[in-house]
Amino acid sequence: MSFDASAVSRRSFLIGASGALVAFAAACSSGGGGTSDGGTGATVSGKFGDVQAPADPQRVVSVGYNDQDTLLALGIKPVGVFDWYGDYPNAVWPWAQSALGDATPSIIGDTATNIDVEKVAAATPDLIVGTYAGLTQDQYDKLSQVAPTITQPAQFTDFGIPWRDQTATIGQAVGKSDDAAQLVSDLEAKFASVSAANPSFAGKTVVVGALQGPGAFGVYGPQDPKVRFLTDLGFVNPDVTQQITTTNFAPISTEQLSLADVDLLVWYAGGGFGDKLRAELANTPVYQQLPVVQDGRVIILEDEAAEAMAWSTVLSLPFALDQVPGRIAPLLA
Repeated sequence: MSFDASAVSRRSFLIGASGALVAFAAACSSGGGGTSDGGTGATVSGKFGDVQAPADPQRVVSVGYNDQDTLLALGIKPVGVFDWYGDYPNAVWPWAQSALGDATPSIIGDTATNIDVEKVAAATPDLIVGTYAGLTQDQYDKLSQVAPTITQPAQFTDFGIPWRDQTATIGQAVGKSDDAAQLVSDLEAKFASVSAANPSFAGKTVVVGALQGPGAFGVYGPQDPKVRFLTDLGFVNPDVTQQITTTNFAPISTEQLSLADVDLLVWYAGGGFGDKLRAELANTPVYQQLPVVQDGRVIILEDEAAEAMAWSTVLSLPFALDQVPGRIAPLLA
């Protein structure tokens, strides 16, 4: 079977390449940052230490996978974004396009060119946000020469900050903590409502898997946002995934697929991988013999709802909640 290498690279951070995609295409130019009101904002703790954010930042660049969503939810239209996918204009998906309006942030990099520090500097930011970017120390140091740079708090793995903490962290950085808290409260209420409407989810074990390549599969750990989406609905992690603690993904051999025999098996196949995944699974006898497969408790998520679940922001998750639970519930009836 033929695999599109560019497509694999395009989504590879979602299947265990935490941080590998974010490199720099240009040497960092000194300075170049924009200006806020000149005051002192909040001190924000990150993976590389405390950062002094400006008061009332006016020009914010997002270098993360999904950070622009949280900025938009807080009423801030970023002046620069990193385009991870290239599927939609301005690196903004359908659930966030109304919040962006007619703004046109500059693209400061993509998965083919990587982050271009010169383009970041050209956007004259007074704040850079990368809580879901997997930045290395070197990358962080270069960006910090352009403007104060916010990362995820140290307790979270790269690409592992929960949406609640991401919203709170970005809200603190831009001086909108109260607004961020309200966004979190509203979304928690929606999760509670959907959970209450689906009592069959409570206590059921779930594994979320993905295709890595020909004959190669893997499973996501508890810190992955797709897994968190399901546990927020009442599902629980089995022992096999609870052991994934230092990354958000782990490969499993064909012989280990029996570990995925749980109450519900979810395959993430964003990026057009659905047909490839189905073909690989059809040619894997061990998988076909699993009770979870034979009982029909398997679902492949591959559309915008799947991406909304993976995107995992206060803008995307309501979109996912409106669609994904209704597809899962009949499998557990």
